[in-house]
Amino acid sequence: MNASRRIAAMFALAWLAATTVRADTVSVTVEGLAGEALQNVQAAVPLARHAAGKQLLPSVIREQHAQAAAAIARALQPFGYYAPIIDAELEAPPREGARESAREGVWRARYRVQSGPQLAVTTLQLVFEGAGESDPQLASLVEALPLQQGDALDHRVYERSKRELLDAVQRLGYTDAQLVAHRAEVDLEAYTTRVLLQVATGPRYVVGAIDFAQQGFDEDFLRRYLILKPGEPYNGARLAEQRRMFSRSGYFSEVEIEPGEAVDAVVPLTVQLDAYLPNRYRGRVGWGSDTGVGAQLDWTRRYLGSRGQHFNLRLGVVEERRRLAGDLSYQIPLNPQTGTRVVLGARHESKDLTFEDVDLSEGGETRIATNLLSAAWQRPQRTLGSFNLSTVAELSLVNETYDVFEVLFGNLGSAGQQAIIDAIGPEAYDTLAPDFEAVVPSLRLSLRRSDSRLFIHSGDYFDLQLLGADESLGSNISFWQARLNSWQIRSFGERSRVLLRTSMGYSEAESSEVLGVNFNEMPEYYEFRAGGVRSVRGYSFESLFPEDAITGGRGQLVASVEYEYEFIPNFSAALFVDAGNAFNRWQDYDAKVGTGFGVRWRSPVGLARLDLGFPLDDADDAFQIYITVGPEF
Repeated sequence: MNASRRIAAMFALAWLAATTVRADTVSVTVEGLAGEALQNVQAAVPLARHAAGKQLLPSVIREQHAQAAAAIARALQPFGYYAPIIDAELEAPPREGARESAREGVWRARYRVQSGPQLAVTTLQLVFEGAGESDPQLASLVEALPLQQGDALDHRVYERSKRELLDAVQRLGYTDAQLVAHRAEVDLEAYTTRVLLQVATGPRYVVGAIDFAQQGFDEDFLRRYLILKPGEPYNGARLAEQRRMFSRSGYFSEVEIEPGEAVDAVVPLTVQLDAYLPNRYRGRVGWGSDTGVGAQLDWTRRYLGSRGQHFNLRLGVVEERRRLAGDLSYQIPLNPQTGTRVVLGARHESKDLTFEDVDLSEGGETRIATNLLSAAWQRPQRTLGSFNLSTVAELSLVNETYDVFEVLFGNLGSAGQQAIIDAIGPEAYDTLAPDFEAVVPSLRLSLRRSDSRLFIHSGDYFDLQLLGADESLGSNISFWQARLNSWQIRSFGERSRVLLRTSMGYSEAESSEVLGVNFNEMPEYYEFRAGGVRSVRGYSFESLFPEDAITGGRGQLVASVEYEYEFIPNFSAALFVDAGNAFNRWQDYDAKVGTGFGVRWRSPVGLARLDLGFPLDDADDAFQIYITVGPEF
């Protein structure tokens, strides 16, 4: 019976304790601080971590509140505040009657903090031991440290200074350097700090002889890629930069720079280069609603001979107007480090022009054939503010022939054609069947800035080209031309961006009118036509040109605005409006408008776009489909 009573008494005491012990929540307020200091304090104060509703016993709440002032003081020290004034208050929840004592309540903890002045760095001392003890370059490093004498002591800046100091010492060739002493001595009475950073430098290593392990390339040519020089400080960052220089050349699949055994702190280097296969072949087949089926073959010879010269041969054919194009580009590097090069080129371009293309019920056809030989000088890319500036100067020999007379009267017999020639005169006939020969110098300036290569969130692009020909310089025609293309891309929020595009051009050239048709005394290759995916969407490729012309216009003005919204990761929907046309006289400019929508996919190889464009003015087709891959510019 005694044992039974004891057990019953224990159960009764346990039940009584369970019915009287409270579990309360805490509301925590920190006043007087902001930013990172506030975040650090909130993370350090024990009660602040339980402000989201976690229940605590009143005894625990009081205990943790008593620790808060010390925790706040410690949390402010990394920011240089060593003498804060902290007013801490703890308010218990109101309770009425014995029955209320078992209910949950909300405690209110309030901490008013005056951070006080930041501790100042009164002395900043750098000490170097070893080979760099008297090196003036090391002594000057103190001026570049993030933490300077007189600054407020911020332990984050102090830690960054230690890292940057050691990196800077190692970049100067002291690759074995170590930070053997680092301390910030605080005097709270004087409220000052003495910072000491002591570095054991070890020996100063320098680059020694540089040799190459490779096959096929002239060593003198490879040395033009060297940014490392014997005698300069040895450090890993410069070696990595040198590897990137060889990798960017396009000749080598593998680049390794192996240091040899140092002798008297001189490190010899061996550059091992594994070249790509010399030939690369590519083929493409595509389709567009405005161009039909097309195919392209591409042959690149990555290197020819031992001095890095290379060429590219490209052949393309498109169903629309049986377009044929062939390009041969031969590049001669002059300065591999800056990208300066000479590019020799040859191009053939030809396409049909039939009576149907000029809206005649009958007639004939001709072949517009253009041949160019060119030499271009690509200057080094420069920085102009936030832009990268590219400059290309080029000289082209251009020959172009076609016969519009055959398009207009090809259905007639020879006697009928001769009668028309006699009626319009030989000068008019020569206008309809020109044979242009021109020496065309040109200058191209391109400004580009963007936050990405594959998908641009914010960027600008301006491309200006000036060209012309003159009879006094070996041409049988005289004209000049200016072209300006631009892109502006801006993002709004995380999912939206707006794209603005313009294409402008103007030519000064003589014109002749024959049979009510305007002909410009300049190659059709340089005339303007609008329409297509990079022009006015909704209209077929180059289908927009002046009404009084057959081959094209002397000027062009096209503008586009597009809004894009990312509806799921890597996929966006786009709405666009394009407007523009080509013209011979500004007073005859008749802008055509197209609109539509599309889908964008940020693929691993670039932006893929599918657009459906609708013409709002007269057009041959009710809509056009465009598929393109690659960045906007």
